[in-house]
Amino acid sequence: MKRIVASAGYALTLGLVLTAPAPLAAKERSGLNPSSTWLVDYAPDKCRLARTFGEGEDRHAIFFEQYWPGARLGLSLAGPRFKRFRGKTSTRLKFFADQEAMPTEPFRGDTESVGPAIIYSSISPSKGAGGEESEVSGIPHTQLDTDFASQIQFVWVKQRGKEVQLNTGALGDAFAALNTCTADLVRSWGLDPEVQSKLRKAPFWKNETEVVQSAVRKYPNAALVRGEQAIVRMRVMIDKTGTVTDCVLNEATVTDKLDSPFCQNMEMAEFDPALGADGTPIASYYATSITYVIRD
Repeated sequence: MKRIVASAGYALTLGLVLTAPAPLAAKERSGLNPSSTWLVDYAPDKCRLARTFGEGEDRHAIFFEQYWPGARLGLSLAGPRFKRFRGKTSTRLKFFADQEAMPTEPFRGDTESVGPAIIYSSISPSKGAGGEESEVSGIPHTQLDTDFASQIQFVWVKQRGKEVQLNTGALGDAFAALNTCTADLVRSWGLDPEVQSKLRKAPFWKNETEVVQSAVRKYPNAALVRGEQAIVRMRVMIDKTGTVTDCVLNEATVTDKLDSPFCQNMEMAEFDPALGADGTPIASYYATSITYVIRD
């Protein structure tokens, strides 16, 4: 029997489509060098860094994305060498030579521009897919660690004997650009990013379990039949009384039948308001990535 699991946790729009995996093949070479500069997309609803590696039929790409400030970000790796990678399968990830490879389980997908991809909903270059304690309800907002990013040499992934390495070089300046972009997003929501970065306490979602379970029960039957899974970014604006005043959903992956009901359910959400640096309740936001996964 299939079960729907929707996990809300701090976890690009690239035209990414989650797909079923292809069979694994023999190990391919690694170590592709950049074939473009970093491109920064300051879109109205997200910030994205993109860069290509390799040439011609061996062209690959990296996409980093954020929809709000945070120490974590979405990561997609795309290109022909990922054709044989499986989704939700044990995969090792690291960003520099001396770093211990981190266990992860990416989604499998496709991009329009460079083909097959593996997709991480939420990743920390220092902690991998785990270590989300710094980005949960009630914990003040942070940004990407540019000092750590300056140590990065590459993005390396390994799955069942297959390895791919994209030689990014240091990412301190690139992540600083993302930090600037997400601060601008906060400003566009009518908030002061400096004030938000100094919160004593961020909004705390008091009835998260109840709301998430309600959303899971409303998973569209058509999407279940098609086996559609998805990553959805949700942001809610919360006033100084703890009341939800707005809800925005952004699909990080493309599906045909899955229309997330989370904003409908957020009408019943209850929050403790954010506290400013002086302890006074102030308006703020709560943001999270919702991952819909079908379990057998």
